[in-house]
This record gives sequence, structure tokens and C-alpha cells, in this order.
Amino acid sequence: MIERNDDGSFSGYAYDYLVHVAQYTGWTYEFVEAQGETENERALALLDMLDTGEVDLEGNMVYSEQLAELYEYPQNSYGTAHTALFAPSNGALTQTNLATRGTLRVALYQSAKQRREELEYFCSQNKLKLETVECTSLEEMQDLALSGEADALLDVDVNVHDGFDMVAWFAARPYFFAAPHGQREIIDELDATIARINESDPTLQNTLRSKYFMESNENYALTEDELAFAQNHRSLRVGVLSDKQPVQSIDPATGELKGVTRGVLDYLSDMAGLEFEIVPLERSDDMAAAIKAADVDMVAGIDANYSVSESLDLSLSAPYLTASTLIVYNKFINPDEFPTKKLAVPWELSSLAKNRDNIAVYDTIEACLEAVNNGEADYTYANTYTAPYYTSIGNLGNVLTLPQSTITSTTAFGFVRPVEPELLLVVDKLLRGLPAEQRDSIMYDNALIDQSEQVNLFLQDHLLEIAAGCITLLMVVIVLLALYLRTRTRAGRRMREENRRFQKLYGLTNEQLFEYSMENDTLILSNPKGPEAIAEIPASEQSDDGSYRVLHHAHAQIAVNSDPEMLDAFTSPNRLVTDLPYHFANGDEGWLRIISNLVTNDEGRPISVIGKVVRIDDEVRERMDLSKRAHHDGLTGLLNWETFKERAGELLAAGKAGALLIIDADNFKGVNDTYGHLAGDGALRQTAEALRRAFRPNDLVGRLGGDEFAVCLNGPIDHDQLVERCARIVGEGVAYVDQADVEHSITLSIGGVELKDEPISYRNAYQQADSALYRAKEEGKDRFVLEKVARK
Repeated sequence: MIERNDDGSFSGYAYDYLVHVAQYTGWTYEFVEAQGETENERALALLDMLDTGEVDLEGNMVYSEQLAELYEYPQNSYGTAHTALFAPSNGALTQTNLATRGTLRVALYQSAKQRREELEYFCSQNKLKLETVECTSLEEMQDLALSGEADALLDVDVNVHDGFDMVAWFAARPYFFAAPHGQREIIDELDATIARINESDPTLQNTLRSKYFMESNENYALTEDELAFAQNHRSLRVGVLSDKQPVQSIDPATGELKGVTRGVLDYLSDMAGLEFEIVPLERSDDMAAAIKAADVDMVAGIDANYSVSESLDLSLSAPYLTASTLIVYNKFINPDEFPTKKLAVPWELSSLAKNRDNIAVYDTIEACLEAVNNGEADYTYANTYTAPYYTSIGNLGNVLTLPQSTITSTTAFGFVRPVEPELLLVVDKLLRGLPAEQRDSIMYDNALIDQSEQVNLFLQDHLLEIAAGCITLLMVVIVLLALYLRTRTRAGRRMREENRRFQKLYGLTNEQLFEYSMENDTLILSNPKGPEAIAEIPASEQSDDGSYRVLHHAHAQIAVNSDPEMLDAFTSPNRLVTDLPYHFANGDEGWLRIISNLVTNDEGRPISVIGKVVRIDDEVRERMDLSKRAHHDGLTGLLNWETFKERAGELLAAGKAGALLIIDADNFKGVNDTYGHLAGDGALRQTAEALRRAFRPNDLVGRLGGDEFAVCLNGPIDHDQLVERCARIVGEGVAYVDQADVEHSITLSIGGVELKDEPISYRNAYQQADSALYRAKEEGKDRFVLEKVARK
């Protein structure tokens, strides 16, 4: 329970506990390692040291009357171990169905006499018929459990098994520190200190147990039986409520469902083989009756709250969309008077009209917004997806929005009762396991307004203006034809048309939009409505009306003045969303999100890149603040060791990690010895800050302990980009000040392993990155070494 790290430091459950003890006693420790080829030999060697007095204290000691005659024990233990059953992850055996198994086949050591007795007692108490499979090694037990010849394997809960979940634990055994016989002074002081720790921090033992011995059991993968159930299920009739773009709507030309709901249903089909038949729901004053009349199995786009589900006699799935609630009101209305004003609601919420006189019912949420804009109603409710969508495509100049910061709306599927529990389980697991990046992709793909639809709506809303503009343009063309050469006239007209097109497009949003032409190597970047630009591009030219800026020879200009990832996002995106840190011209530092879409011609050849740039400082800050509360190191604010290992392990096991880096501060011990621990803490904080700036917000950056840090890149990264980041970190080093405010610096060494798409264990990747770090240290420190992944 104490192990030596590669840098010579120690870690482990007992080590952390002894550190807490030292806070009360002032003790300092010298850790003595026993020699021996096997664990039993090392354990016997430690007992010999305890017998001879070579060591003052030994941990991980069980208590017995015989041992109590040989050694001094405290009354208080510092931890508890349990006999435990481990079953394969995603297997048939779980914590919840263990008691109903009837017969339980368990793989265990042939020589495990006491654990066998504990298992037999556990099974007898739970009325389980026990069948044991005798084994001689842990590997044999794991193989038998994975092959299905055994349901579970028997071990101690403080041992972690990759690919297995703990389904039961019993027969607790406390473990103690012990001292040589006659050394009661040490034991009495230790005993009193453990009692004080239990009083001041009663959860410490559970915290350390979770940190070192427990793994997350969060897993939403379908079992073989669940997948077979879904694939063999009949087609499900899905009722669709009135248009709620971009969440869901029916295309009037094709009758097909489109929107976020369509994307989620496609995801369910891809993952489980479920088939769906879309059934538009007709308007009715009795929504519950309309659902039954349509003879559907489920309803899409249901407001996920208990009162709605009960009134419609539906069982709710896990939500697939969460958004903030907005009040959309006529700008001539005083918001303080809402209770006395007329509320517009879509027909599926018409039941509200039965209880109030000042409610008007409309066919769709779009009709509700138009009614508010025209003054037929005073206000309505929408969310942060529907309200921006309709206000951007419609002529709704008389509406304002008021965020409801404490109110969020969630959207789910409602299953008509009685529901098949197996079906609800499959859908819930898939929705809860929907990866965040895929969820964002679904939202983005379906929140975009189709360009042809946007042009048609614009033409309808501005017919007179367009007619007048066309007449004016015709007159101008005639005059120009009389005064200038044909070529000059054509060039001037093209420029004016481009200006008008961009002015209308950019006027629809206060975000920063861009278009990169591959043929002309020209980047056009809008100037948003706000007081300042979001992304600032040097050497660009301002348009005459100030609505956008133009950058010629864009590829070379961006390569010189910006980050390589920004260059890729603007000119040749290999992913939909790129998040990166940014230094603004006014000195501020923040984060940008560049959302890029590649446009191709009829032959499939890329011709341009379009997208938008959004400042995401608040999102990144909120994400970091929430994580810090439970998963971050108190000194540096980075992920702590346990959280980094868990999250990096998930990325590595899923084959989604681009690289794993280990960073070590060179000669850090000399900082503490020379300038004190306050200066050392400052150096560690500055190192953490340098790593935050160097990597993307979705990359994992953690402190493993002491002066050792690690980075796991979330997603692929080009070799050149990775080299550039490592070179920048090593080249800049870390500056810090001592207690006299004198500035010093330390150098960093980096070892890393570049990964491919195949899954790899955390242990394997860590060992290879650590080997690269060792090389960097051996070659003189203050450098980085990157290696290609080697499979073991």
C-alpha cells in the first residue's frame, strides 16, 4: 500500500494516511523497502525487520491474538479490506441481479481457505447455490470469467481488475499499523492521532479507498441480450408534435422528419438497430386523446417533466436535449406586467388555456412568436434553440428575449404506457452514453438554417425592397454601360453584389462569420454587432461599409500570425469544432471556438470553408470551475491523479487519445531546498499555467504528484503540431519568484507517446511515455522526446 514512483517519491493509501498523521505528530519518515522475488518473501522480510527493530512501524497488518503477543497494535485501524466478487464489465452478472441468480459460479484460488469460507457463508445467507472453479493464478481466474466458464472471480476489494466491475463485497477485515514488541510509546501516539483524524475527517478512509482501489462503474454499453432485443424489435411508431425547429419539424415537401430529433433517432438506429416510423400528430384540444388516436408507441419532443408525462400517460426516457428557457415578449410590453398579459402557447400545451383566460393557442411555436411580434399576444416561452432559430429567419423586429437563468427545459421521448421495460432500458442507456462530441455535432448540423430556405424567406419578407433595388440596379447598369467599358462595369457590379450579400448575411447575427475561398486564397471575416471583433486578423482590409474584413493571401498570412490549429480551422478543417486559446489585441486572454464546414462542388471537390467564430471564455471557465470542486489538485488547479487516470484511461481504452505526455520539472528538489516550499509551490503553479496555455480546453492536463505532470490529448493531433507545442513548452521554461520576490526559472523535460486509433491501456501508454521521459532526462534534461506507440 506504499509504492515508490519513478522519480523516487512515494504514493499509496498508507503513504497518504501517514502524511495525515504527520500533520498532527510532526513525524518525519524514512521508508525502508524489503527485498525478495515474490510478495510473500517481501512480506516475511518486513516482519523480520519489525522483529529486530530495524523499522519502527509497519502497515497493512491484520490483527490476531497470536500476532498481538509478538507486536504492539493500536486500538484503531486505518482502513478496511473486504472479500469481493468481480464480474466482467457489460456481462450478465450485476450488483442488482446477483441475489436472483440461483446458481453462482466463482473462480478462486485453490489455497484461499478463509476467503472460500467467507464466500460459502455469503452464498448461504443470500440463498445462492455456489459452484467453485479452482485456479492457481489470477490470470486463470480472469480468463475463466471472461470466457463465461465462471460468473465472477473472488479477490479483495483493494485490488483493481481492468475490464471487471465489483458486484458484491463482504467479510470486512480491518488493517493496522504495528510496532515492535514493547514500543508502546509510538503506538499510543499513533492510536490517539488516528482517533483525532477519525473525528476531524471521518470520510478520509473512504476517500483514500476510492482514490486508490475503486474504479468508476459508469458504463452505458448494451449487453448482448439488450442488443439482440433491440435488433429484433418491430418498427416503432413515433408521434411528432408541431414544428419546433430546429428541434423537430416535418418537411412539407417530402413528409420526412428533420431536426435534432431526427439525428437522435438515427443515432439510436445506428447503435442498436431500432427502426422508426414517423407519425405526425394532428392538432387536438385533448393531447392525450390525440396520442392514443394516432396509435403510436412513443412521442418525440416531450417536455421532460413529471406533470406533463402524467397528464399524457407517458413514461419518459432520459433527456436528449437540454436548453435554457427564454421569455420572448413584445418590446412595447413592460416585463413586470407579465402576469396580467396574454400568453401565446402551441397547441400541445392547450390544456393550460382551460385554467386561464389570457392564453391564446396557436398551431406552432413559430406562430406564437409571430403573434407576439404582431401584438396579437404579449409574450410566449421558448428555449435557446428555438427562439434564435425563428428570430434569425423571420422578420421579428418587435420581440425581445428575457433569459430565465434558473429554469432549464429538457426534451425527451415519451413512451406510451404500458411501456416495455427492456425497450426503455435500451433507449435510456444509449441516450446517457451519447458522446458529447456526437451530441454537439447533432445539434450543430440541425441548428443550421438551410441556405435556400433562408433566401426564400428573405425574398418573401423583402419583396418590395428587392423590387426597388432591382429597378435601381438596372438604372445604374444602364448608366454605367454608357460611361464605362464593359469589363469595368461588370467588375463594379460584382463587387456591389458581393457587398450586399455579405451585409445581409452578417446582419442576421452578432456572431463572427467567415468564408474562405480556396480558389482565390481569400478570407472574408464579418464584423459582429458588438463593440469589438472576436478574432482579429492582421493585414486585412476593411470593407467600405465596415461590415466585414478581407484578407488576401490568407493561408500565408494566418500561418505567420496565428496558431497552426487556427490555420487548419479556417482553410482546411479536419474536424467540425476547434477550440483554442487566443490572445486579443487589447491584452486579454481567452478561448475561441471555430466551427467550420467544408463546401464542395457537384464533383465533390472542396471549394470553400464557411463557419463562425464564438468566444467561449464563460463555457471554459464554468467547465473548469465545476471540475475543480471534486476532481482537481488543490495547489495547481489541474486534474488530480485519480481523475486524470480515470479520464485518460477512458480515452485511451476507446482509442480516442492523440498522445500521452509526462512532464517533469528538472532539479525541482533544489528549489524547495534553496528557496523554500512557498517558492516551490509557486513554481508548480506556474508550470501548471504553462501547460494550460499550451493545450486545448478539452485536452486532459493533470498533476500526478510532486513535480510530475501529465497531458492526454483528447482526439487526434498532427505530429508537427505536437512537436511545436512541446518545443514551445520546453523552450520557454517556467519562471517563478522566491520569498524575496527575486525571479528564478526551472527547465522542463517531456516524454511522450504518439497514439494511433487503436485502444491501449493506461498502464501501457504511461510506461512508454515514462520511458521517453527517462530518455529526455538521460540526454541532459530541458528537452522533449516523442515516441511512436508500441503494442505490447
